[in-house]
Amino acid sequence: MNLIALLFFQLSNIDEGYLSLMNDDNETRDDLKLPEGDLGKEIQVKFDNDEQLMLTVLKAMGEEAVVGTKPLTK
Repeated sequence: MNLIALLFFQLSNIDEGYLSLMNDDNETRDDLKLPEGDLGKEIQVKFDNDEQLMLTVLKAMGEEAVVGTKPLTK
């Protein structure tokens, strides 16, 4: 049985092509790469402009990848 999940993280930093992410429990992770292509460019530009972002991560078949962004709402 394959499990598919959408996870949501706040972007806190980008360091050498890796994303620093925090979940709702204030747990952090630094193991996801900045996506390639237009999505990665969009994330980098928004981060460089000090925009607060939530990133959507798709988890499926043992792999995880950032698939979307949205502005962080308080």
